[in-house]
Formats: sequence, structure tokens, C-alpha cells
Amino acid sequence: MTSDPSHGFLPNDNLPPRDRIVAICQEAGPLPGIPLSSRPGGPIVAWVKYGMELPIDEALTQDWVAKTLNAMPEATVRIPRVHAYFTAPSYCSNSLYTWTTGYIVMEYIDAPDCTFEDCKLVAQAVQTLISIRGPSSAPGHVGGGHVVHDFFVLDQVSPIRYKTANDLQSHVNGILRIMQDPRRVNLVADASDGLFLCPCDIEPHNFKKLPDNTIVALNFHYSCFLPPSFFAIAMMKETRSFAGAVARCVKYPESDDVNAMVSASYFLVPFQKNDIGASKRLHRHKPFRPL
Repeated sequence: MTSDPSHGFLPNDNLPPRDRIVAICQEAGPLPGIPLSSRPGGPIVAWVKYGMELPIDEALTQDWVAKTLNAMPEATVRIPRVHAYFTAPSYCSNSLYTWTTGYIVMEYIDAPDCTFEDCKLVAQAVQTLISIRGPSSAPGHVGGGHVVHDFFVLDQVSPIRYKTANDLQSHVNGILRIMQDPRRVNLVADASDGLFLCPCDIEPHNFKKLPDNTIVALNFHYSCFLPPSFFAIAMMKETRSFAGAVARCVKYPESDDVNAMVSASYFLVPFQKNDIGASKRLHRHKPFRPL
């Protein structure tokens, strides 16, 4: 079992031991998450999200955004602080298959999931989220790493760790060039004021509503810091009714590059791989994706 205590997560002395958390999750089976109590039948002290290869990138991003919003008293959206992140090996005796499971232990916020009728409140929350500027110039989650966005096919994860917006721009333009599309994008200009949070998984179960209509946002796997136009791309490609209703209520930056970027995204579909158009220089940014 591995963890790193140096990330500034919110301490919680009431958490069960980590081996107990692992056992509880294994007994519960594959679920989005479960509540934790310090003792059987005791009060809920936290919520744990767990899953195969769940990376620390998501935990770092969630906690960073939570702390940023806590410093904004006027914000009408709240994010659970993270208490801990750790990994543990998992094993299937039937198939002899082993893998690593990641665990994000966070604040438990008791509130019902949003419904379609809450789309305007969720839109206000999303409006705040996309205004949050990232802590660095590297696209992706806090701490760097692979971009998670539906621009990419298959698992929606970039094949490359982009160090700058210029790296990301080079890849997108490489796709257009290979497909003989004369258009080119300028993501460096798009990111001239920084990279901004881009929440892509806008579904009711990823938001909760408190009695005072404050919205709680969850699930930061599909929330990376990117040039602002990437939110417009996500909304253009969106086919789900709830996300579409939210998008119609959000004011987000327009860009002349969006249509070309959407085309570049669809160019990847026949290949069913994400590294099309990436230069040899960018391919050197493709280390194994660790937890």
C-alpha cells in the first residue's frame, strides 16, 4: 500500500485504517464510491472513491479546486476536500489478474443528487468552475500528467504529457496536417491568460444540491486545466440532454479555432488511437502513466 502525505490534504483523524478501507471497498465491490465510518454502525466520517488505476492527478485537482473555492466566499459551488490518497494491489483469484486500485478519501457531504430541474443551478456552478485558472502552464490535472478530455477517442486520455499549450497546439495541428486540412489552430494565443478548468462530465450524478441551493461538484477525472476553447469543444460534442441544457445557460469563450479542433477530434475516430499527428519530439513525452 502506497501513499504520499506531502500533498496538503485535509487531515481527518477519524478515518479507519487504510487496510480497513481497502477491505470495506473490496467487500462492497465495483461502485462509484461508498461512505466510511470509523466503526461499524458509527457516524459517516468520509466518502471514498476507488477504482482500477485511479490516479493521484484527480485527487490533487479536486483538492486544489476545493481550496480555491473556499477562498471565494461568494461562490455558489462547493467541492469536497480530499483527506487522503493511496493505492493498494488488487487480485482476482479466478483469472490470476492483478492490478492497482487507487483510493481518494474525501469529505462526506450529505445531499441528494441533482436532477434535470436543477440544470440552471448546475450551470451557475459550471460558470464558476470554468473561471478557475490553473496553477501552471502545463495542460492537464494539477501536477501535470495526461489530459482527459473528449477531444481524444477511446479512453479520452491524451497519449502525451504536454508540457505547454504549444505542445498541445503542435499535436492538434499535426492531426490537421496529416489529414490534409489546411486549417491551423493557435492554442498559445488561446491560453495567453492561462489555462482554465474544463469540466467535461456534466451529468446529474456528478452534482449534489444543498438546502440553500449551493451545488456540490464531484468527479474530477474529466476536469483538467486547458486553453479556454476546450470547454467549447466539449459542449459542441456533447449529446447528453442534461449537459446540453447546462451548456445553453453557460457563457463561455468563443474561438475561431473551435471548428478546426472539433474536426481534428473526429479525424482520430477512424484510427481509434490518439497519437496521430504527434511529432517525434512529442512522442518523447510519453512515459508510462503512473498513479
